[in-house]
Amino acid sequence: MKRTLKGLALLLAAGAFSFFQSCQKDDGFISQPSVDLKSRQASVNNANPERTFYSSAHHFGNGEAQAWVTENRAGEPVSVGLTLSAGALNNLPEEMTGVVIELPKGKGRNFYTFVMLDWNPMGHEPPGIYDLPHFDVHYYIIPDEERLAMTPDKIGEFENLPSAEYVPAGYFRGPGIVPFMGVHWLDAASPELNGATFTKTFIWGSYDGEFVFWEPMLTRDYLLTQPNDLIDIPQPAAFKIDGWYPMKYEISYSKSGNKYIIALRDLQFRQGQ
Repeated sequence: MKRTLKGLALLLAAGAFSFFQSCQKDDGFISQPSVDLKSRQASVNNANPERTFYSSAHHFGNGEAQAWVTENRAGEPVSVGLTLSAGALNNLPEEMTGVVIELPKGKGRNFYTFVMLDWNPMGHEPPGIYDLPHFDVHYYIIPDEERLAMTPDKIGEFENLPSAEYVPAGYFRGPGIVPFMGVHWLDAASPELNGATFTKTFIWGSYDGEFVFWEPMLTRDYLLTQPNDLIDIPQPAAFKIDGWYPMKYEISYSKSGNKYIIALRDLQFRQGQ
């Protein structure tokens, strides 16, 4: 039977579960760099005033993961992203694992703070939709200490949802809560929620009345197709706090570097209301 949003709603009504529970921070998470490399600045094209600053590299699978932020001449962020070397898709563990990668301090006006990369070899709830091997790439704008304070007992904070004007068009709250992460908001137009096989999707995450992370979620099989996608992100009517918000997200493969890029692009400043 074709899966639809109605079918998803019936599935959720059949029993309560914590959405994306397998993404929670556990012993598989690495909070410190696994490769002690000093943050470095990429070479700058003199014709382009933008500059990219990189985090330390972290071992992942048979390769590396590295986060970065690109800023303009005024020091404002224009892109923030994660690069995976091709080897990072191989020899991945059979259990859920992840790594927190701090972005370079003092760059991009410090709006984006860290990237949390999760590998889910068995996928996660709901069954039949997101239970395929995939990566979650979270871009946070709060300190990691605040994320770690999102303990299961903070029900009031989890249930304090952003006002309707701050919710992107077409999005709805996913079921349950995810401690040490936040509340997940899903795009009702996503193909996987309307009968298609999951390949990629874009999630917004909130906590205590504010959106605090943005998350491209994508399968390993999709990455292996070497995509070159730049996708528009649905936008809300207003933003609660001043900041640089993504208009698009990118999932692409670079032959020259034999690497994959998962990034938030076309960051635009929006004044809080």
